[in-house]
Formats: sequence, C-alpha cells, structure tokens
Amino acid sequence: MPNLYMGDKAFRFEQVVIDRLVQPADSGNYALGIKDEAGEFIPKVIGRSDTDLKGELTAKLETKYAYFKFSTGSPRSAYELECAQFHSFQAQLDSKKHPMAPNGTDLKCFLCGL
Repeated sequence: MPNLYMGDKAFRFEQVVIDRLVQPADSGNYALGIKDEAGEFIPKVIGRSDTDLKGELTAKLETKYAYFKFSTGSPRSAYELECAQFHSFQAQLDSKKHPMAPNGTDLKCFLCGL
C-alpha cells in the first residue's frame, strides 16, 4: 500500500483528540478514514489547511469517518504532500477532485501539472 507520510498511528476522530494533538494556527495535511479487519488505516478523504488545520478538522467532525492522521508543514509542503497522496490513493478516496494550489500562489502539481 502507498504511504501517507503521516506516521503509523491513526487517532480516533473526536474533538477531544483533535484538541489534545493539533495546535491552533498550524498548517498541514489530514487523512480521514476507517480501519479494516486487520486494524490498518484506510484513507477515504485527504485534505489540508494552509492556515488552521485544527479548525479544518473540527469542521469535518460530522462526517462518517472514525479515524484520522495528520502532519504539519508549510502551505507549499502541505500542497505537495496532498498531491502525492491524491495520486497514490485516488482509487479509494471518496472525493476524486484534484487538490487546489494554496491561494495566492501559482504552484502546480508536480505529478500531473494541474
């Protein structure tokens, strides 16, 4: 299976866990998903926030996903990671929409040029 580059641990997707782990005003990436019968995390949604990862995750709490992973980084590195994740996991993701570049930049996906 491709790598998300977010570590091995998947966390319960709950407000108390987000509050404990994610710092206010961090930028970075997230993956929401489920676990299979063997306990392996299966990403179903990938995304990022260029300004407030904690707020972005909190806004998604009403979704059907029970687990999440995350990583922090600059908006540019978060966009590049999101593109890599999208192309690696596209077949199993619930959304097939390609990631958009950070506002105010002319960045293009290094894999497909979008």
